Parts: sequence; C-alpha cells; structure tokens
Amino acid sequence: MSRAIALLLAAVALGGCLMTRYLAQAASGQLRLMSQARPIEEVIADPETPERTRVLLAEIEGVKAFGARMGLDTSRNYTKYVEVPASGTVWFVGAAPPLSFEARSWCFPIAGCFTGLGWFDEAEALRHRDQLLRDGWDAMARPAGAYSTGGWFPDPVVSSMLSPDEDAYAWLANILLHESVHATVLIPDEMYFNEGLAEYVGDALTDVWLVERFGPMSPERAAWTAGQAERRERVDRSFAAFQALDALYKSTQPDPAKLAAKARIIDELVEDLELWQRPNNASLVELRLYKAHYDGFARLEEACGDARTLLEVAGTLERSDFEESLQEDLTPVLALIEKRCRKNSGSARPAVSR
Repeated sequence: MSRAIALLLAAVALGGCLMTRYLAQAASGQLRLMSQARPIEEVIADPETPERTRVLLAEIEGVKAFGARMGLDTSRNYTKYVEVPASGTVWFVGAAPPLSFEARSWCFPIAGCFTGLGWFDEAEALRHRDQLLRDGWDAMARPAGAYSTGGWFPDPVVSSMLSPDEDAYAWLANILLHESVHATVLIPDEMYFNEGLAEYVGDALTDVWLVERFGPMSPERAAWTAGQAERRERVDRSFAAFQALDALYKSTQPDPAKLAAKARIIDELVEDLELWQRPNNASLVELRLYKAHYDGFARLEEACGDARTLLEVAGTLERSDFEESLQEDLTPVLALIEKRCRKNSGSARPAVSR
C-alpha cells in the first residue's frame, strides 16, 4: 500500500525559494481540505452520495471501535469525508543518490526528519522531483492514496481511500488502522520504525477485523488474503533487487561498472514484474522503509502474544532507545521490544485469534 505524511509545519529548514513554495502550498492545501470536508453522517444521509460510498463509509465507526479495543487512538480522526482527485490527496516526493540507498532527508523543527515531502499539488511535486533529478539525485514522485497529518490536525477520510476493487472493505480498514498506529505510537525522527510498525500492525489487525466482521471464510477476507499474497510476492522480488543493488553500491567496483550493473538489475526487475514505470533508488528505498523489518515485527507479535500487546510495548519506547535519527537497522530496537514483551509475558493478554 501506498502511504504519505503531509508535512505542514512552519519554520522548515528547506532553504530559500523551496521553503516558501512548500509552506504556501501546504497551508493552502490543508485549509482547502478542511473546508471541503463534511461529517460522515451527513455524507451517508445525502441521497446524492453513491451507494458504494455510503456502504463503505458506514463501516468506519466499526473499524474505529475495533481499533480502540486493540489499543489504537482512533478518537480524533476520521469523522469527516472529502472528495479528492482520483490520483489522491498528496503527491510524495523522495530522492536518493544514484549509487546509494541513503535517502535524502528534510528536517523540521519540532516534527523531526523525514525521507520525503508531501505536496498537495501534482505540478509542484513534479517540479520538485525534476529539480532533484537535475541536481543529480535519483528522484521519484508518486500519489499517495492514504493521507495523514501525523497528529497535527484531525484527519478526514478522503475519497481515494475507497477502493473500487473487491478488497475495498479490507483496503479501507487497513488504511484506517495503519494511520491510527501513527496516532498511537510515533517516535520523532524515526520513520523506519514508525512505518515498519504501522505497516505490520495495520496488516495484522486488518485480518483480525475481517474475521470478526465477515468471518474467516468470507469473500471479503479471501480477497484480502489473495491480494496480500500477490503483493508479498512482488515485494519479495523487488526487495531481492534492492539487496543486490545495495551490495553492488557497497562494493569496490568503479562507478561506471556499478552504473552498468545497476541498469541490468533494474532491467531484469522491470521485465520480471512487467512494470510500466522504471524504478530507481528513490522508489526502491521505500521497500526498506515499509518492508525491510516486516518479518521482524511478525516475530515480535509472536513473542508479545498478539498485535495489541506488541503495540502497547512499542508505546513504551522513547527517542533515547534509538542510536541515531532515521535509524535504518532496527535490530537493537526490535530486540528491546522482545525483551520487554517476554518480561511482561506473565501478565500479557490472551492472543487475538487470526
């Protein structure tokens, strides 16, 4: 799943013209979104609202109640709804060097550092991407179907969160649960941990919700399970390419040889997955952000007993438990969570059925 945090703070250390442009579009975009949002109850009651939209919006209160039972903070967000362009609310822009997966970061006073910027305006996002390309970065711009301000404003449900596909119920629940993890546990400057935790816990709780809501053998759960299996297969193939490239970049080969080998690895990935858009370091680095420690969080769920307890223990972490800002190797942090889970195992709640 594609996701972005809209960075909407003043005094951003971006520098010069970019800072002015970014702040202006962020402020106007957020104000526009808030002004257009309508209470979900009103949208459901509106006879002009399409039936499918009404049916999906009617599930939100149940998902939020479920999330609250699982320890998520769902009280502030998702009480309003707003129509947005089909491509999404925010365009996410990221960058990395041509021969490294050290993502370009932008740092914000108070909010911390992020490995990308969210633009409300597609043209501005593409303009920023193109400037990064001219400056020699591998850069990408992609629409984000989900939307979150990271707790700075009450987040509305946006129309791009309502999928037209058969897994629409699971897709909506997954977004709400994923973003609610961010509202519950968010460590400043630690995007790799924040996104890794939200990705895994959101997926785990989505499956539990589907079983509770529709049943273990339901078509709704079957659609989600099949989609997850297909996505995992593609992610595994992409991550294999990421690992091959990472080893290549760390090798002692001269840069021209690295660039040639990089092109061959990406050519094979494009062919194997029949990709319509050629990936680069900026797009591939997101695999590490969302998926590199997915199996590690899965092992933590087993050690903790269930996703709810994992979330509770993760909530005890502090910034001082991390060795550096934007820490990519989460092994020490995951080990700390496991230690705390096992220490508290005697009082842990019974596991949630999945």
